[in-house]
Amino acid sequence: MKLNIMSTTPVEQIKERLSITDVALSYIKLEKAGSNYKARCPFHNERTPSFFISPARGTYHCFGCNRGGDIFSFVEEIEGVDFASALKTLADKAGVELRAVDPKLKSEYERLYSVLEEATRFFENSLGANPSAKEYLAKRGLNVGTIADWRLGYADTNWSTLYDVLKRKGFTDEEIEKAGLSVLGNRGHYDRFRGRIMFPLSNTIGRVVGFSGRLFDAPSKGEAAKYVNTPETPLYHKSSVLYGYDKAKRAMLQSNTAILVEGQVDLLMAHQAGTFNTVALSGTALTADHLQMIKRFSDSLIVALDGDDAGLNASERAFRLAISLGIDVKVARLPKDVDPADLIAKDKDEWNKVIKEAHHIVDFVLSSIRERKLDEPAFRREVGKRVIPYIAEISNKIDQAHFVGKVANELKVAEEHVWEEVKKLPNMPAIEDTIKGIEKPNISRRNKIRATIAGITSWQEGIKNPLIDPKTLRERYDALARTYDLMEIDLVPPEEKEKMILVFENNYNDEKKLSREVDELFINLELDCLEEKFERTMRKLKEMEEKGEIEKTGELFKECQEISKSINNLKNSRH
Repeated sequence: MKLNIMSTTPVEQIKERLSITDVALSYIKLEKAGSNYKARCPFHNERTPSFFISPARGTYHCFGCNRGGDIFSFVEEIEGVDFASALKTLADKAGVELRAVDPKLKSEYERLYSVLEEATRFFENSLGANPSAKEYLAKRGLNVGTIADWRLGYADTNWSTLYDVLKRKGFTDEEIEKAGLSVLGNRGHYDRFRGRIMFPLSNTIGRVVGFSGRLFDAPSKGEAAKYVNTPETPLYHKSSVLYGYDKAKRAMLQSNTAILVEGQVDLLMAHQAGTFNTVALSGTALTADHLQMIKRFSDSLIVALDGDDAGLNASERAFRLAISLGIDVKVARLPKDVDPADLIAKDKDEWNKVIKEAHHIVDFVLSSIRERKLDEPAFRREVGKRVIPYIAEISNKIDQAHFVGKVANELKVAEEHVWEEVKKLPNMPAIEDTIKGIEKPNISRRNKIRATIAGITSWQEGIKNPLIDPKTLRERYDALARTYDLMEIDLVPPEEKEKMILVFENNYNDEKKLSREVDELFINLELDCLEEKFERTMRKLKEMEEKGEIEKTGELFKECQEISKSINNLKNSRH
């Protein structure tokens, strides 16, 4: 029997070629659990695996945070991207060609990605035409392959070279500025990056979201900042970008270890030396978001900052949080005043030795305090201030007891005294309090449903032979909007509609399938509104009971019964 491949959607073709197990294995460690697989959830912090994958159904579900779905939602969640980006990523992986999208319908994000890609190519070409910049990089130890693979570039000293090129390519002033590439001055727009070696900064799937520019040719006497980074933009958020993460995550997964360095050249030299599990801070502080990214692929973090205590001290709180997440934090002891790039350029074997002999952070800090030759009271104060907080965050009781014993021995005191100090300290806040937690329901869920209905309506209105009458869709939505005071469907942002159009164009080509999906959307939207109304009425009921308003309480009780009945009827309508 011949399969009619042309009749299947790209989504279906991708699912035929890629299993949920194959996709998940490229991100997390899986253990066999009967006919299924289990793992520690990559979306929230946990010590006992509650994340399960069903190869037969092609789905995943976490019983800890209640997230679940298929390969597309998995990539959306773990990469922090929308469906369109997940679709493109998996299509490339599966070798499936997506239908062309009219450039006019490209979302704002896609336009920003495009302008950044054009800027990257421009900087690459400019570097190729600048012998002195290439010579500088070669002197730092970077070879031609590394420079090409990491797409290094050069921004010349002129005021608006890049801006002029991008304008000729059809990008608007707003797009160029919004991407962080230009600045609006008294005389118009000028290039943010001038006279700099350019390092493209990528998101988790390797798309350029910004740049870090290292001063090479000072364009004017007044500009002396050694590094200039892209400011916060719709695509670039410094607290959630680690330089090299997109290339390092597979090696991090395989080795169960991440190496953290400070700068871009440190990172490039580390990868050139074969330590492919290295990521860099790139001029930003280590954040909870960064730690959560590292935790997805590894349980161990080796810190290889410059050969002094400054970087370590500045990131003390972050390392405490890392330990509280169950990450084993170690410190590589670099020679004083030597950064990783210089060490690797001088002796690659010495770099590998330093990484291999990295010490647990408690041992490292204890040793560094001891080397300062403090008197006994000052030594005890420093240990209490800098070492005890790390021990307090260790969740493994055996490891914790080991370090308590070590500190007691160093201080020449009984272990119970150290335990007392450990127990006095509050633990770090839960990771959910420190970074973006799970998306709250109700309003965000309702917005998503509304955007989906708006996207389907726009899609059907824009094609010659619609699968569903768009007028009927509008009438159904308007009826709910009047009842529950919802926002008009035409007020949904265009970029949200375009995203949904892409989703449904590539996922639905059958009238029955689309009709079922639409019915489910309207049921979910009304259920969401009714459940919120029920909660609101229950709060009023409780308030009236407390005030002793018997008549009002009775009315509200009846209203709650009616809403509950409507909810049950709506749920039963699915069967």
